[in-house]
Amino acid sequence: MTTSPYKTLAEKLDMNITGVPKVDGDFSPAFLEYLQILLKPEEAEVASFLSVDPNRLTAEEVAERAGKPVSEVEEVLGRLTERGVIIGFGGQYMLPVIPLLVNYHPFRNADDEDAMKAGRLYQQYYIKDGFYRYYESSAKGTPQRRAVPVDQSISGGQQVLSHEELDVFLDQANLGALALAPCPCRNRTDKLGIRECKDKYPVGSCLFVGMPAMLMVGRGDGKQVTREEAKKFAEEMRDLGLVVMTDNAVEMKDGVICFCCGCCCSITRGLTRWDNPRAFARSNFVARVSDDCAACATCVDRCFFKAISLPDGADKAQIDETRCMGCGACTVTCPTEALRLERLEREPIFASPRELRLKVASENEMAGQKRPLEKI
Repeated sequence: MTTSPYKTLAEKLDMNITGVPKVDGDFSPAFLEYLQILLKPEEAEVASFLSVDPNRLTAEEVAERAGKPVSEVEEVLGRLTERGVIIGFGGQYMLPVIPLLVNYHPFRNADDEDAMKAGRLYQQYYIKDGFYRYYESSAKGTPQRRAVPVDQSISGGQQVLSHEELDVFLDQANLGALALAPCPCRNRTDKLGIRECKDKYPVGSCLFVGMPAMLMVGRGDGKQVTREEAKKFAEEMRDLGLVVMTDNAVEMKDGVICFCCGCCCSITRGLTRWDNPRAFARSNFVARVSDDCAACATCVDRCFFKAISLPDGADKAQIDETRCMGCGACTVTCPTEALRLERLEREPIFASPRELRLKVASENEMAGQKRPLEKI
């Protein structure tokens, strides 16, 4: 019996560090159906001869693998690259990382029948089939993302490291490239008519840094911005109470900075809605409240993680440090500045994204969640 080109493609995508969505050890039917939205059968067949990062292939190499004319393969790869379904740079091609793949339509701000169907399938393979666990962290609970503290809310005298300052990531950006693209999480729930935070936050954007920024601009999904524009946008999102997240690494020259709510975000919901206590790593700060607290409960409403309470009769807010993620969203609008962030070492941070990816990939591979990377 001939194997479906979509299943063959899924096998290749399963070499990504997260693997792909599965049900009882086999590919999620909803995910395979999603691939059918993205690619025609003949396109899926050609794409299935590609590999994943860091393996890149030329059209000639793909043609040799597929046993097809180079001209035919070049036409298909060019079409898929132009649509943003695969990644092509300098005459070399590879399959996308999973975040780009599963967020294809909301990043493009698409508003058509395919986008709506993709959104409904996402609800199945990502949430109901439980893929969120591997998107957020490894099979052993190594978080892929981490909270970045609001630096202006850190108590005086506290040591602040470079990776705890958002400005540093803007300065590190590969080639100085920065771009904003629609937040896929709020965009998706908005299109589906299920966004709970519609009256509180805009759909907003993710901030792409370095090569991903160039990719998003190149495929028409991102808007290039200056460092000053990026910083201003980040400050606006923080003021609204959104949680800032980056890769769980000290260095990030190429990556994505997210501004997350608690009801739509693919990462925070691991804590706020689902059953993944290691959905993302806490910052090495914790919120503390002084006697200047006015007991106004503003901070209680701003905390997505239910780490702050104001018991009846209490004269100041109470912080549950085991639930506090150290993001500082609660501190920004405190009218008396009674809430500050203080250092509490509790999370190791990887030296580089590469070190993080190798760890996550190894743990997922050992657990059978992903296929080994092929040798080219």
